[in-house]
Amino acid sequence: MARKYDLISELYNRTCKTVVSSPKSWQDFLTSACRNYKLRFDEQLLVFAQRPDATAVLEIERWNGTFGRWVNKGATGIAVFDDVSRSRQRLIHYFDISDTHESRYSRPVPIWSMKPEYEEEIIETLESTFGAIEDKSSLASAIMCAARNATEDNIPDYVGDLLYTIDNSFLEDLNEDMIASLYRKTVTNSVAYMMMERLGIDTEEHFFREDFEDIINFNTPGTLNALGFATSDIAEMGLTEIAKTVMSLERQNRIIAENRKPDYNIGRNQNTERSPQNERTDIHDAGRLQTAQFGAAGTAGSADGTVLTNEGEVPEREPQGAVLQSPDELQAERASDADRTDGDRNGGTPDERDGGEGGLDREPESDGYDELGSEDE
Repeated sequence: MARKYDLISELYNRTCKTVVSSPKSWQDFLTSACRNYKLRFDEQLLVFAQRPDATAVLEIERWNGTFGRWVNKGATGIAVFDDVSRSRQRLIHYFDISDTHESRYSRPVPIWSMKPEYEEEIIETLESTFGAIEDKSSLASAIMCAARNATEDNIPDYVGDLLYTIDNSFLEDLNEDMIASLYRKTVTNSVAYMMMERLGIDTEEHFFREDFEDIINFNTPGTLNALGFATSDIAEMGLTEIAKTVMSLERQNRIIAENRKPDYNIGRNQNTERSPQNERTDIHDAGRLQTAQFGAAGTAGSADGTVLTNEGEVPEREPQGAVLQSPDELQAERASDADRTDGDRNGGTPDERDGGEGGLDREPESDGYDELGSEDE
């Protein structure tokens, strides 16, 4: 372990020199750091050195316990210092989410993403967190103003640490006011760059090489740490508040979507599902004749002549005098009546209704009935 600790320490020192070698190298580091903005600066630097494409890193215990995800067999951990002072000379290892897989106990990992419709709410969040924003014409402009406000409010806490570490650096020959001005400018641009990158804004449209040209002056581990920790801490303030806003909006959108689902399904069921009531309504509206309806109901009956749901409604409708029933249809009606529990196969008459008297004295309903006739009449 001691040998590996020495190797990681050497890697850290080499990476410190690399990221301050040019504005482009520093921007590459900020692009990596913005995805893991909750890490300390020294951890972000080692993640950049080992896995610059990492999007969400945690220790194996947290992947297992908090999110129910298992680390893939053969995955290589990202070694970082256990504590910022390196007093214990101990390493811990992170694994990126791409090094893990789900289990049946998995829970969602809160990796948020920006959407255009969130811009207004994010600008309000930045203003409420860092003070009045002068330019709200775009999200990028609002972020630049917020980064400037945040740096102005917090930079005094870090300037003293920087001045204490300027020996043997390119800052050594500058006066304190010049150092403070240069420091403020670089931190402000670095914070804004991290926030824009994390929100998916094209940084090439808003930053130029000269915005980070002073990075080469932080050419010692001490001065770079003073710059890096200030940038990381202030950017985390802004990105944490932005994350809360985005996740709150996403949660609201999910709730709205879930509330709409039942209404949508009910509407579909009402319009598309078939039922006896729907069919009966459609038949009536279409003006179909009674004989056609009886024929449809007859085909829906069982083998013994029992008619389904529409059976009880056919006798209640007034017969249409202009339409004659054929002998076959009458025979089907009588067969149906004979099968009912209240019918009498031997002694019943076609004109009896639920135990009422026969229709001997009743006037015939149509001439067709006289022609067909029955023995009782």
